[in-house]
Amino acid sequence: MQPMTHALFIYGTLMPGLRLEAEMHSARFMGAAQVPGRLVDVGRYPGLLRGVDSGDGTVTGEVYEVDDAHLARLDAVEGMVPGNRAASQYWREWVTVVGGPLQGQQVQTYVYNCPTEGCTPIAHGDYRRYVAAIFMCTDHHAT
Repeated sequence: MQPMTHALFIYGTLMPGLRLEAEMHSARFMGAAQVPGRLVDVGRYPGLLRGVDSGDGTVTGEVYEVDDAHLARLDAVEGMVPGNRAASQYWREWVTVVGGPLQGQQVQTYVYNCPTEGCTPIAHGDYRRYVAAIFMCTDHHAT
């Protein structure tokens, strides 16, 4: 029997070229995507906000196909405690892709589940772009 697979939208440090990319090595890339919500910088990684916190923004990322075992590993990486939202740093939710080749498809993503007071908004919703801008500023000031 084939293991069940899931379409997962990622938008932060799990993406290629970023700190936790190795966690996605066995996943199959499905396409670039945007989902409704907004991003905040919560320290060493971003948090996606939805619902009343999200306004009308979009978040840029990528969708990957993962199996049950991979999804369980990612839940642990993201601090999600299955069945206990209150104890989870992130919570996995269903979202509809609103931009990109997978537009209209339902996918899962990790939504930030902690207070965001004092967090820096990432207004354009693209964490890779945000990190690149910080690196360019830091690198420029170092010379």
